[in-house]
Amino acid sequence: MCTCIAEIKASYTKVRKQAEEVASRSFDMDDFLDAINVVRKELTRVTDETNDLVELVRDHFTEITVPEAEELLQLSEPIQKKMQMVYLKLLASPLYVGLETATDLYRQAMSDFDELCHDMKTFNIDLAQDKEFQEISQVLNDLL
Repeated sequence: MCTCIAEIKASYTKVRKQAEEVASRSFDMDDFLDAINVVRKELTRVTDETNDLVELVRDHFTEITVPEAEELLQLSEPIQKKMQMVYLKLLASPLYVGLETATDLYRQAMSDFDELCHDMKTFNIDLAQDKEFQEISQVLNDLL
């Protein structure tokens, strides 16, 4: 006979009571799951919209002028800050467990948007205003 059976039974009793307590709070659990679903839906929407924006700008990347690129970058800065803030909140949220996949997709969209902004600054502004680059570009265009 096990000498610690009383201790094991006491532990079973504790687990049973805790399980009953959790079960009695099923409404709270439903709220938690509802919150996950609401946030996932919104997160998926903003992820899709961000991906669509990146694709749209990439499709017209070579058409964007210096003033347009500067304007778009001004619009991008507060979006990037807000996206970073949302991402950090998601990581710290108790909902994160249920949102991990959606958060990863959001992070990737955020990263793609950041890369787009960097590329726009580099290629559409910095290089477009670089005299040496313009001269080389002109020579190459003349060769074609």
